Amino acid sequence: MKIAVIGGTGMVGSEVVSSLAGDGHEVRILSRRPPESPTAGTSHHRIDLHTREGLDDALHGVDTVVDAGNEMRAAKKILVDGTRDLLQRCEEASVGHYVGISIVGCEQLKFNYYVAKTAQEEVIRESRVPWSLLRSTQFHELLASVFKSAARFKVSPTGHIPLQTVSASVVADRLAGMAVSPAIHSTETIAGPQVEDLGSMSRTWRSISGRRCLPLPVWLPGKTGLALRDGALTDPSAATPGPKFAEWLATRGG
Repeated sequence: MKIAVIGGTGMVGSEVVSSLAGDGHEVRILSRRPPESPTAGTSHHRIDLHTREGLDDALHGVDTVVDAGNEMRAAKKILVDGTRDLLQRCEEASVGHYVGISIVGCEQLKFNYYVAKTAQEEVIRESRVPWSLLRSTQFHELLASVFKSAARFKVSPTGHIPLQTVSASVVADRLAGMAVSPAIHSTETIAGPQVEDLGSMSRTWRSISGRRCLPLPVWLPGKTGLALRDGALTDPSAATPGPKFAEWLATRGG
């Protein structure tokens, strides 16, 4: 099967590429820059999600597209308008299956990025291209990055916010499985193995990394803050086997 992975050099996309190529599929990595260490059985096609350069050539002859692309600053342009354009190009190229990824609870949070992810989901559901969508909780990698960045200022975010983080590799394996299966025209959910409090995860990170930081309470007002404290970013019913945050951190030293 010929599978194109948009954002195939990113955190999740690179794991999807490795999984699919390891199973013998012909994988096209669609990104602005080629991977530093190309995986056997893959090829790189340069695309630019801002200008749309290279997309038509990269989609030619592809059976399935896994869209692991992401954008924080120009979220609406890339995630909403860009996904609509991408799906139109997929239809014109006779791509048989589009696989997208979104975020558990995005519709409950009013930050621009989450609003864009919610709108992107609607674009995908309205597409004429057969589609499958995976909603994931936050990644271990993301939370560790937040703690590491904050530690540069000698602080560590803490608070009563339930999280259910999951390893990017676990999510990538599910995406790869969806890519080689028929389109489901619905949304699946994947979540980490355990719901934990931001405060306890902050202590875990400090303990394993050995960093001394001042706990910095995180408090967000309004409906978004209430939704976060009520567990908007979690889904216990979708708990999936895999390393817990502490276990994952221990393999990396923080």
